[in-house]
Amino acid sequence: MDPNPPILAEFLAPYPDAVRETAYAARKILYSRFAPVTEIFYDATQAVCLGFTYTDHERDNFINLAVYAKHVSLIFPYGAQLDDPEGRLKGEGTRVRHIRLTSAEDLHDHNLSGLIAQAHGRAVVPIDPLPETTIVKSMKGPKRRPKQ
Repeated sequence: MDPNPPILAEFLAPYPDAVRETAYAARKILYSRFAPVTEIFYDATQAVCLGFTYTDHERDNFINLAVYAKHVSLIFPYGAQLDDPEGRLKGEGTRVRHIRLTSAEDLHDHNLSGLIAQAHGRAVVPIDPLPETTIVKSMKGPKRRPKQ
């Protein structure tokens, strides 16, 4: 894993230092749990997202980080299917759930680690593993980014 890939640095450049630091640290923690894994960097309109998958399909992304102007959220694309007895996950749709991180250290929380393990356990893993790679996507349209 490149700890500071140039394209990710470019995507995150407009964000405050504390938000960038949380995003990089959280990425490193998640990567260490899942490697070898494919990363998907999305330059989306509302946020920059860093997703993880074992395939080359975005739909198989099992967990991602969404970087916003003032915080980083951990997103569970299929979070509605997870057992969340403490009710920590937010969201009311039929699939996606999230939790706002106060720091990357939140990922070491026992209950949150359990949710991460559940999401990882549901990941699509091909019989023949793909080589570790990075997929970059940039959504069209205006971007909502922090004001400098």
